Amino acid sequence: MRAVLRPTSLAPPVLLAAALALLTAACTTEPTTEAEASPVSVENGQQAYGVVEGRIGYRRIPTPDVSATELVDFATSTQGMPFVPVAGSGEILLVYFGYLSCPDVCPTTLADFGRAIDELPNDLAQRVSFAMVSVDAERDHGPQIVDYVTLFIDRGHGLLAADASGLAAATEAFGVQFEIEEHESDHTHVDSEETHQESAHAAYGVGHSATVFAVDEDGLIIWEFTYPSGADDLADALVSLFEERY
Repeated sequence: MRAVLRPTSLAPPVLLAAALALLTAACTTEPTTEAEASPVSVENGQQAYGVVEGRIGYRRIPTPDVSATELVDFATSTQGMPFVPVAGSGEILLVYFGYLSCPDVCPTTLADFGRAIDELPNDLAQRVSFAMVSVDAERDHGPQIVDYVTLFIDRGHGLLAADASGLAAATEAFGVQFEIEEHESDHTHVDSEETHQESAHAAYGVGHSATVFAVDEDGLIIWEFTYPSGADDLADALVSLFEERY
């Protein structure tokens, strides 16, 4: 049986979850101002959401299409390969924006999803992959992002944008908010080991959305998970998504 979405623009649980995801900026190494959340609007000036009874998270209406987003993946090459955030046929790609120095929200999120995927039946677990996009290109080196993700999830992608404008385009496409604390830096982003070794010790805060986006084979964001979400609830939601989508 397919789940039935209930579109709503005012449901308090959904709006609270959305606001919590957008405003989460607890990942800071130094005090910093939280990233402000800009509401996403539809024609009537108010974002609509769809919810499914018993499934954590929500769906934006209309469903965002991220299939034109261009990123760089370091999972198969230390030099990086072009990557478009679209799931394989019959699969779900989970996409998350964070950074490696994050002390709490990022590792907790990845650990929860790692446990959730482990709870899935094997045939479904093999159809889920997880991609982390770093919003902190100054400190985060591509292969290090891969190593970080695969500590928690086997089928992992470590992503960077090609440049600042590429990151701006990607975050806009997903509806992600982030803010990097002002700091002195002598480095223009070059994804090299030397650059990151020098900048890794820089101390500055980063605020970012804590949403995890479920993307289908057409590049549509079919569901969004807010922080925090328990592994059992995430596993149930993923099973429900597969039943609904495929």
